[in-house]
Amino acid sequence: MIYKTILLIAVLLGGQLIMPIYAQNMPGPLPPGASPFEHDFVDVKLLDSYFGYQNQKIEVQPGDQNVPFTMIFSNIGTEDITGINGFLDLPAQFSSGTSAGGVIEAENAQTAPAGSSFALTFYLNVDKSLPIHDYSGTVKLTYTIVRENGQRQIFFDFDFKLTGKSTLNVKADNPFLQPASNNAVAIKVSDPGTAPLNSVVVTLLQQNASSSSGIVIDQNRWDVGNVQPNSANTFSLNAFIPQSMAGQTLHPQFSITYFDGQGNQITTSRTVDFIVGPSTMSSIEISSPSYIMMGVMQNMTLKIENLTPSKMNNIGITITPNSNGLQILKDNKWFIQEIDPLDSTNLYIPVFADSSIQDQAVSYDVNLQYTKDGATIIEKQSFSTYIRPVIDISIYGVQVQEIAGQKMIIGNVLNQGNIKAQFGQVTIDPLESSTIKESSQYMGDLDIDAPTPFNVPATSTTGAILGDQKILVTLTYKDSLLQPHTITQIDTVSFGTPVILQSNVVSSQLQLVILVAIAAGVGGIVFKVKKKKIPLEKKIQESS
Repeated sequence: MIYKTILLIAVLLGGQLIMPIYAQNMPGPLPPGASPFEHDFVDVKLLDSYFGYQNQKIEVQPGDQNVPFTMIFSNIGTEDITGINGFLDLPAQFSSGTSAGGVIEAENAQTAPAGSSFALTFYLNVDKSLPIHDYSGTVKLTYTIVRENGQRQIFFDFDFKLTGKSTLNVKADNPFLQPASNNAVAIKVSDPGTAPLNSVVVTLLQQNASSSSGIVIDQNRWDVGNVQPNSANTFSLNAFIPQSMAGQTLHPQFSITYFDGQGNQITTSRTVDFIVGPSTMSSIEISSPSYIMMGVMQNMTLKIENLTPSKMNNIGITITPNSNGLQILKDNKWFIQEIDPLDSTNLYIPVFADSSIQDQAVSYDVNLQYTKDGATIIEKQSFSTYIRPVIDISIYGVQVQEIAGQKMIIGNVLNQGNIKAQFGQVTIDPLESSTIKESSQYMGDLDIDAPTPFNVPATSTTGAILGDQKILVTLTYKDSLLQPHTITQIDTVSFGTPVILQSNVVSSQLQLVILVAIAAGVGGIVFKVKKKKIPLEKKIQESS
């Protein structure tokens, strides 16, 4: 009896444990009209969310009003959907830019085919109090399956970024430059905005134009890196400013590329202003050459000018180069007895610049001591001179040669300098009565100590080219500063004896033969007449 009781209690307790588990795994009652064979598949997937329009992200900062906020979805179902509406639930500092009721909503009036993406663009006001960082929100999406009654809805949680706005400023730390000097220049790239400038690269756009004015900048591209909000990075360059630019304002232009807070690559340009100071404020003005040639013994000319109404006497001058590559070939001290008021004189200083300072601006110090108005005055001035390599071009051997059945004007170009010329081109032009057409040949680089041949096709405006033809040979090239140079040379080339001259000779000879024949005929006739006349006269005399 006792065992039966225990068994009954065990069965009852086991039932209490098993029934809840069974009940949880059993399907519950279906809602009215629902089929047990339907499954709730997801039809839409959220792909991205950002400030801006579809395919165009923008930077947004606290305080901006009515800014676009776009969400990209994909219809991953098997049916087209339509009647698409979205409702945003965002932190309280984000409000609707278009709805007075405070509901942040957007709609897409188009049908989204199965497998395609679609966008909803909301318009938001961003409170000034918001800090810049990542935020979370929820979007409710309602839509209708095509050829199906009723509306479906789905919810997505998402994260988005309040980026802030980057602002680019470019300015020289010190905009004042000295003429006839090699100036160390620092340019500041700053960002007073609220988003960083990322991977900033700066490129000089006007280096060729600067070089053509005698200005030489040692580089043209700088990697500035990342510039954080309310901070600045600086890049440096060296700029040689010739004496001729004294008192002028320079406006070099820079191209700047960076990535904004949304990852967009931005390319823009900025102009940086510089002011070149006056040539000198002292009593003596010294004018130095803007450049001297490399690898050649030469005289560097310094012009010493008295800017005052008083005579200068006992002028001692010492010149000290700041580079071992520039050597003065005699004692570096000179003496000038006097310079009259507002007059000038020249110093001719033998110098040699070796290849170690090629394409560089080399500075040197000029120390002066002189007497003026009974007082001894000591001055020091600093200058720079650009070291330019030598390009010494000549043209020779211009003649006519037939190549593959084509008459060609050939010749050689010889560069006896110490650096190659670039972008060489030869042009042949007719002179005087020449019938040759203008023609050119691009030669490229002209290396040193190696003749570079050219052959330009010779064609005519009137047919075959014969006889001597007078031509103008023009060679153009650029040096290491990409400055253009032109060499011209007049030559006379022979294409052989003209046919017209040979015809004239034959014609003249034929005319001579005809004249001789005519003369001979006339002589014969006269001889016969005389021969007949003599016997007749004899008969008359005999009869008489």
